[in-house]
Amino acid sequence: MTRAELRRYLEMLELSGEAVVVHAKLSSLGLDEGLDPYTFCELLVEAVGSGTLLMPAFTPSTLVLPPNPANGTSLGEPVAFSPDLATDDPVAEALRHFPGALRSQHPTHSFVALGPLARELLSTHRDNNPLGPLKKLNLHRGSVVLLGTNLQHAVGLHLALEARSLAVGSRRIALRVNAGSHIERVVIDNFPGCSRAFDKLEALLSLEVIKLVPLAQGSMRKIPLRYLLQLAHTVLEQDPLALFCNEPQCGDCSAAKARLSQRVLS
Repeated sequence: MTRAELRRYLEMLELSGEAVVVHAKLSSLGLDEGLDPYTFCELLVEAVGSGTLLMPAFTPSTLVLPPNPANGTSLGEPVAFSPDLATDDPVAEALRHFPGALRSQHPTHSFVALGPLARELLSTHRDNNPLGPLKKLNLHRGSVVLLGTNLQHAVGLHLALEARSLAVGSRRIALRVNAGSHIERVVIDNFPGCSRAFDKLEALLSLEVIKLVPLAQGSMRKIPLRYLLQLAHTVLEQDPLALFCNEPQCGDCSAAKARLSQRVLS
C-alpha cells in the first residue's frame, strides 16, 4: 500500500472532525517500505483534521510481577514509569512525539492524545480507573478505529464488563517515578484482564452501523464505541461468561468465572 492509497483509505473512513481511539497493526496492512509509524501517524492526523486522536500507550513492563509458581523465580525485573518511557505500540510511540501530543501518567495503561479534546479525555485518568479516557471518549460519542486488527484489541470493551460488575477487577502493583524523582510502588485496582474472547462480537457487527474499508490485505473499520458497548451488553445479558476466554492457562478469565459461579451459588 502506497502513501497515496493509505491517505485515500483513511479518507474513506470519514474520520474528519471526530474523536476516535485508534488500534493499528501496521504489519497487517501491507504497507510499502518507507511508510513508518511516524508517517502513518501523519496521515492519521491529517484524516482526523479538527478531531481528536486517542491511542493506548500501555507499558506492562512496569508491573511488579509475582513469582513464577512453576519454579519460584521472578518473571522479570520491572521498570519505573515516567512520561518518557516508550510504549510497546510503535504507532502510539510515534504519536507521542508529535507536537502538542499529551500523555496520561497511569503506570501501566497510559494513553496518548492529540487534538482539541486531548486534555479533557485524559483529565480523569487515575490509578484505579485504567480506562478512564475511554469513558470520556464514550461521553463524546467517539468511535473505535481498527486498522489491520480485530476486536481483541478493542480494550474499550472492558467497560461493558465493568459496568455489569463482571470485570476481572484484579489488583496489581507497578512502579512509577513520582514528582520527587523517586520510584514508588503504585496499587492499581480494576486492572483490565484478558480480551481474547472479544472477537466473539465480530459476527454481530452490523454493516449498517460501522464503516468498513476492505483492503487487499486486512481491513479498516470505524465502529461507534457506544454501539459496540451496547452490543456487548446484549451478549452479556444472555451469557455473563460470553466475553471471557476458555484458555485453561488464562488466570484472569478463570478467576472471573470462579467469582461468577460463587455469585450464582450465593
